[in-house]
Amino acid sequence: MDRWDSSLNISSLKMDYEAGIKPQHVVQAIYDRIEAYKEVQPSVWIHLQPMGDVMKAANELLIRWPDPAERPPLWGIPFSVKDNIDIEGIPTTAGCPALASVPASSAPVYKRCIDAGALFIGKTNMEQLATGMTGCRSPYGDLHSTFSKSHIVGGSSSGSAVSVSEDLVSFSLGSDTAGSIRLPALFNGVVGFKPTKGTVSARGVFPACLHQDCVSFLAFSAEDADQVWRVCKGFDRGDSFAKLPCYYPTKGALASTGSSSFRFGIPPQSALEVCSVAYRQQFAQVTKALQNAGGKLVNLDWEPFAAANELLYNSSFVVERLTIFPEGWFEQNKELLHPVTRQVFEAAVARNSTAVEVFRDLHKQAEYKRAVENILRPGGYEEDGEDELTVMVVPTAPFHPTIEDVEHEPIGVNGKLGAFSHFANILDLVGVALPCGTYKVAAEGQEKQREQRLPFGVTILAACGLDEGLLRLAKRLEEMLGELGQDE
Repeated sequence: MDRWDSSLNISSLKMDYEAGIKPQHVVQAIYDRIEAYKEVQPSVWIHLQPMGDVMKAANELLIRWPDPAERPPLWGIPFSVKDNIDIEGIPTTAGCPALASVPASSAPVYKRCIDAGALFIGKTNMEQLATGMTGCRSPYGDLHSTFSKSHIVGGSSSGSAVSVSEDLVSFSLGSDTAGSIRLPALFNGVVGFKPTKGTVSARGVFPACLHQDCVSFLAFSAEDADQVWRVCKGFDRGDSFAKLPCYYPTKGALASTGSSSFRFGIPPQSALEVCSVAYRQQFAQVTKALQNAGGKLVNLDWEPFAAANELLYNSSFVVERLTIFPEGWFEQNKELLHPVTRQVFEAAVARNSTAVEVFRDLHKQAEYKRAVENILRPGGYEEDGEDELTVMVVPTAPFHPTIEDVEHEPIGVNGKLGAFSHFANILDLVGVALPCGTYKVAAEGQEKQREQRLPFGVTILAACGLDEGLLRLAKRLEEMLGELGQDE
């Protein structure tokens, strides 16, 4: 019992602790893994907590909670934090050294994890200023998918996804503005959970777009994500975008999905044409599997989802990204940014958007939100006489590009990746990105000598406030979906 080297899945790790394994054994194994993984990808961490400090924290856990029956829900559970979330005394860089600062206090979401007994391991690499979904725009070094050195890692929560996928931590705190949790989850074979905006405090998080930003989670499973979400959720009066608890329904779909049936819609074939052939084939398998699992495939109007998708970057909303800079900073210091990041912000400046355009786009957003509320609510309340959740299921991304693809067309590829993710933030939906097995691809570069498989996944989306019901559904489906494509 003096050595440990097993899975960091939260449920598995808790059983190991019950069997007598100590947090110190886990910490030693984690740092051995981190050291070994530097040979594969040395750029996962922007700040790695000294092992001595984590060992001290592990000792304090045993002293503070000697009785296993009284231990808090995340006792001894190691986690990482995307480097746009404040931790007292540790620089927050948001992937941009020129804007780094040392916070005097920690973000509430981090504090909730620590108070629940979790062990902080380090702050992870990210796409600069959370401006992209490829993971190829970091001055701290770019990463690749944990499945392929040739393929992108996804962003902007790139290092967070790698730290979970490679069993270096049990979960990671990140942020999602356009798919920044969901796409890295897809490309690295883990679960990404985007809760309803304002239900987890975003105070102490360096913003990308304040109106769309959402603190989110990466974990091994929907069950693990659920455990972390329950610790982190809660009203924070200091967060201007926080939603009051009374905002949410207390009956029907929120407390449902105990039944075996649910309703789901999918994008029309015309929308799915943007997907690669492999992704279309995998998505067809998922659709059939969901029906076999009791899901009722129904026709849900795709138009408001597609229209909302265009609002995030193809409207005046993109100008909000400029508000992250101090007055006059961008014009005086833009040469300090990554070239592609700078290009994104220059395009936002060049829009010359007017206040009238902003208000018109806000009106559109409200219109699309109401339309989607009506689409995803049917059958979700007890007065309807049914106990069913209505969800939209989409490929998390349309394809998995190579790093070379992004180098040739950095802005274009990034834009295409958001075909099924941008609207979730505009519409304030709750979403779970689930792994759905793997598929074969022709190996490239250094990997030509062996068969290569890449991960596929879908995102299941529900109406604002239905986090609990969606997580319950995801937990029921994830094992079945995770086995798709394994026996090819």
